[in-house]
Amino acid sequence: MRLPEEHDERGTGKPVVYTVLAVSLFILGILAVVFFSNNGAKRGGQARRPLAAVPSPTPEEEMEFAEGQEDIESLYKENRLRAEDLDFWNMYQNNGGVIIEEEPEASPSPTPSHEPTDEELAEDGEHVKVTLHDGTEEWHEISQDIPLYTYDFTNLKITAGRMEYYQDGEKSSSVGVELSENSGNVDFTALKDSGVDFVMLRLGSRGYETGLLSLDKNFVNNITKAQNAGLEVGVYFFSQAVSEKEAEEEAEFVASNLVPYKISYPVAFVMEYIVNDESRIESLDAESRTDIAKAFLSHIDREGYRTLLCGTKDWLLGEVEPEDLLEDYDVWLNDQSPVPDYPYQFKLWKYAVRQKISGVENEASYIISFVDYTRK
Repeated sequence: MRLPEEHDERGTGKPVVYTVLAVSLFILGILAVVFFSNNGAKRGGQARRPLAAVPSPTPEEEMEFAEGQEDIESLYKENRLRAEDLDFWNMYQNNGGVIIEEEPEASPSPTPSHEPTDEELAEDGEHVKVTLHDGTEEWHEISQDIPLYTYDFTNLKITAGRMEYYQDGEKSSSVGVELSENSGNVDFTALKDSGVDFVMLRLGSRGYETGLLSLDKNFVNNITKAQNAGLEVGVYFFSQAVSEKEAEEEAEFVASNLVPYKISYPVAFVMEYIVNDESRIESLDAESRTDIAKAFLSHIDREGYRTLLCGTKDWLLGEVEPEDLLEDYDVWLNDQSPVPDYPYQFKLWKYAVRQKISGVENEASYIISFVDYTRK
């Protein structure tokens, strides 16, 4: 007994065999025809007329390709490909027959920047601390564009409260005293005999409340007697200008009151806050105070006098913009510390205030000048 599946397979087997045989005979026939045709062509080739020469293809024709085909050599030359450019398999690794793309390494987290401490800033020699009028403390980087002082303070000698500076064993400084109406009566001959070389006299001031200009009550008497005693004289003006126009007015006031006199030391610009009271200049910012100082000093310079910018370290570095002033004007530093930490060049130094000085009725201040302005 046969299964239905067996009956179907036998019924279809013979036709398949016959089909295969028929196809094979057909292919053999085609091959035979091709074979005999080639042989006949070879035997009759000598009797046939030779074919016309076919011209060699031009470079442009050689560059023609079928649609979708690319000229690998041209691509290589135009793009300057290198062998390593084609070695893209290095981007992968074979792991058990599975190609895995390498993941890029994670970039390290940035290291947080170190905020220098006050101790580090104080010791690095590149910063100086400034205390502003409102009590705020700031560290200022010392500029390399402003000349630094070059004094060796081990060459300072103090005798009877007076400071002198020596270079190569020779005294190279001058002793000065600052005076105003607050100093009372002054015996200028006694000052001269005691070794004082020059005086800085207050010429006048602007009221810090009213804004009015006024001449120091003792100025005319002081300058007359100082010059008669043979002392060198410089002057200063206490400014409370709140505009460049007012600064020009102050400078003109100074110049007009100096007409009868010939002075050898500079004219100094002094601007300060008023202790325990409010002054006109408190409403100004550093840029405005800088412009006012420049207006005063440039006007005095045009009048033919030497100039000085006076102030404490905190004023010169924090309350005005030093880059716009310290390169152009000499500095009169007001600093009572044994060695000032003001980094830039200064020509005069008020180092002792409220001193009892022989020949002066009330207290006065000592100054040292590192420059002999009579020879400058």
